[in-house]
Amino acid sequence: MTRSTNQESDTLIQVFTRTPVAGTVKTRLIPALGPHRSCELHQRMMLHTIQVATNMSSNLEIWSTPDINHGFFLALSTHNQLKCQAGKSLSERMSFALNKGLKSHKKVLLIGCDCPTIDRVMLKRAFHELDSHEYVFIPVEDGGFSLIGAHTFSSAIFHNVSWGTNQVMHQIRSNLKMKKHTWYELPTLWDVDEITDYYRLEKYMPQLTREL
Repeated sequence: MTRSTNQESDTLIQVFTRTPVAGTVKTRLIPALGPHRSCELHQRMMLHTIQVATNMSSNLEIWSTPDINHGFFLALSTHNQLKCQAGKSLSERMSFALNKGLKSHKKVLLIGCDCPTIDRVMLKRAFHELDSHEYVFIPVEDGGFSLIGAHTFSSAIFHNVSWGTNQVMHQIRSNLKMKKHTWYELPTLWDVDEITDYYRLEKYMPQLTREL
């Protein structure tokens, strides 16, 4: 077994997403796009994220909620890597997935599907930074993050975080400092939540919005 193969077996990418059911995904876009177009965009962004992750590593898991038996997932070539998110809150679900991944891999990256500008180079850099830091993040402009990576994980970094607000990354940084963890942040990106984000996506990545 070659050195590169050994290195790859030590790494895992987890894609975090939601079942593509019209009216339940990309809800902030529904007033402008309607439930079905919003759901179609969600599916396109999922496929894009999965493709980017697959190009980086053959070790891929797709963590979804609430229904992993949806036809969209069953049609994927990666459907055998599908797992059900476990936990009541987002922090519990991410903590469960990261801890599970780190039982069999030395480094785990967990990424969402709302930030299509994440590319293979960024994923490679994130894995590299885990050689010298416990955690790595890609912050997003709205105050959250689109990627968290770890080679060791404690759910304490998510304690008292106001999810869904612009304070998420700020509060996680405070927890990291308090617990004396080391971390690295890649350049801040933008994600697609509001209609203004959609127009931005339309301009920079038209292949994801074409004929919607």
